[in-house]
Amino acid sequence: MILTQRQLEQLWKLNGKIVLPYRARLTPAAQDWIRHGKITIGYDEVKIDLTAPKATGVNPCVTLSGKYLWWSDGPDGVAKAAIGMSGREVKLESMSILEDASRAISAVRTLSQSVAASTATGGVMIVKNAGIATVLANKAPNLRAVVATTMAAVEESIASIAANVLIVERGQWPLNPLKNLLVRFCKLERKIDAVVETELKTLGTADERRCTQIKTCCGGCHK
Repeated sequence: MILTQRQLEQLWKLNGKIVLPYRARLTPAAQDWIRHGKITIGYDEVKIDLTAPKATGVNPCVTLSGKYLWWSDGPDGVAKAAIGMSGREVKLESMSILEDASRAISAVRTLSQSVAASTATGGVMIVKNAGIATVLANKAPNLRAVVATTMAAVEESIASIAANVLIVERGQWPLNPLKNLLVRFCKLERKIDAVVETELKTLGTADERRCTQIKTCCGGCHK
C-alpha cells in the first residue's frame, strides 16, 4: 500500500495522529510532508479506509485492529476469563498497574499516553464504579469512554463517537456475553459522526471561552 500526502493529511485531520499498516509505503511528497511537519508516524496491524464521506454524514474511518490495554480495580474471575478467551481473536494486554481503585488515575494516564504514542488503540477498564472511571477517562483528550450497558449501546458509541475505552462494571456480565462484547469492541471500525464532531468542537470552544472569562474576572478582582 502506497499513501500520498493528501491521504496522510486526511488521516491527520480525522484522528489527530497517523497510524499505518506495517508494510505501508509513502510517496516522496508524503515523506516531505511528514519531515517538514515533524509528525510522528505509528505502525500497527490496521486497515485504513480513505473513501469519500457518504450521504449519512459519517467521515472516512480508520479500522484499528491493534493492541488494547486492560486494567481491573479488583479481583474478577469472570472478567479475566473473558479477556483470556478474547485473546484468541484480539490483542488484549494487561497494564502493569496494581489492582486497586486508587490506581484508576494511573490506569487512565497510562492508557492515554499509549494511545497518544500509537502503541495502543484503546483500552478496557474493569471497575466497581463505572461512573468514576468514565469521568476520569473522558478527561483525557484522546480517550472516549463508553460504559458497557448493552451490546447495542456500545456499538452505537463506536459508530458515532469512535469510543476507544470500554468501561465494564465488575460482576454485571456473564462470561460468554462479556467475551463477545470485548471481541466486538476491539474489532469494530470506529467512526465519528460529522454532526457529533461539530457539537464536540463547539462544546470545547465554549469551555475555553468560559475559562478565559473566569481568569479575567479573578484577575480583575485581585487587583
